[in-house]
Amino acid sequence: MQRRKPDYWLILITFLLTGFGLVMVFSTSYYKGIIDHKDPYFYFVKQLTAAGIGIVLFFIVSNIPYRWYRKHIGKLLILVFGLLIAVLFTDRINGSRRWLELGSLSFQPSELAKLTVILYTASIMVKKQQVIHQFHRSVIPPLLVVGMICALLISQPHFSVTLIILLCSIVIMFVGGVPIRYFPMLALIGIPSLVGVLLLDGYRVERLQTLFNPFSDPTGAGLQISYSLYAIGPGGLTGVGLGNSMQKLAYLPEAYNDFIFSIVAEELGFLGAGVLLLLFILLLYRGIRIAIQAPDQFGTLVSIGILSLFSIQVIFNVGVVTAMLPVTGVPLPFISYGGTALMMNMITIGILTNISRYRFVSNKQQQQTATSNDSEQATTT
Repeated sequence: MQRRKPDYWLILITFLLTGFGLVMVFSTSYYKGIIDHKDPYFYFVKQLTAAGIGIVLFFIVSNIPYRWYRKHIGKLLILVFGLLIAVLFTDRINGSRRWLELGSLSFQPSELAKLTVILYTASIMVKKQQVIHQFHRSVIPPLLVVGMICALLISQPHFSVTLIILLCSIVIMFVGGVPIRYFPMLALIGIPSLVGVLLLDGYRVERLQTLFNPFSDPTGAGLQISYSLYAIGPGGLTGVGLGNSMQKLAYLPEAYNDFIFSIVAEELGFLGAGVLLLLFILLLYRGIRIAIQAPDQFGTLVSIGILSLFSIQVIFNVGVVTAMLPVTGVPLPFISYGGTALMMNMITIGILTNISRYRFVSNKQQQQTATSNDSEQATTT
């Protein structure tokens, strides 16, 4: 494969989103930092550190040929299984076991699991092309592996990531050529299973019931949604001004994390929230171009999986804060506070950037590039 220049627009959009996120984390966590740690910069410094490490990882990963992951997907799966099993032996934090801690450092294995499942599903879909129309050979094997990962995630419990992983896998399988007639069968198996898991915990049922009338219990199950809407409402067209949110002052829980979009709407208004969503749309657009121009099916499927991951997370997060979806605990990519998520987002975009280095270029574009280079050489001469 001929190595070309990366998609600079993708890089620019990624850095703009990261910068936007740092500004909003500082704004939303300032008061909480004072209350929890007597340091207004506590959360911002941690997020800034994660962003710095993420940028370094981004440039490293963007120079690793993406086909390397297909060769080592087995090792990545073993690593993910090991981490997901190890996390089950840790102490519960807020009722869940999701973090591995080493001193002051913490890592959430589920973030790595999301990317690994995308790489694995894309890899096995390419491998199964010769038998793609045979359900037991093209669909059952990846579902078994993905199902085991989901079972470990549910044990934490981490229902939202489980759902995201399943949706990303289905999208990759569909684009990878699995006949559409198999998907109703998968729905008949998967939907009852997910509903059964949903009903295992009463708090999930409460969240679903609260969705239809969040103000019926504004101090209980509907607390987050109610204050989220209180934040979005006063924002209007231009917002109350950066840093001037009222709901982040100990009213809206997780204002700097899962509900940060509510504060964006309150402080920057419809225009600020619209600009943020536009950046995500542009990220999706550049990713689609990369997927179309990828030199092989593996590159295309990985690109589609990555785009699905970001799209689903944005839809879930915005849907929750606007009371269109039940509370799921899905952060907003690049914007919400969370070091592991931010670093993994940068690594994921790094892989997409590397795919863009090998994208197919039409003969017309090649001629234009050659003409441009000849002109530059002539001018220099």
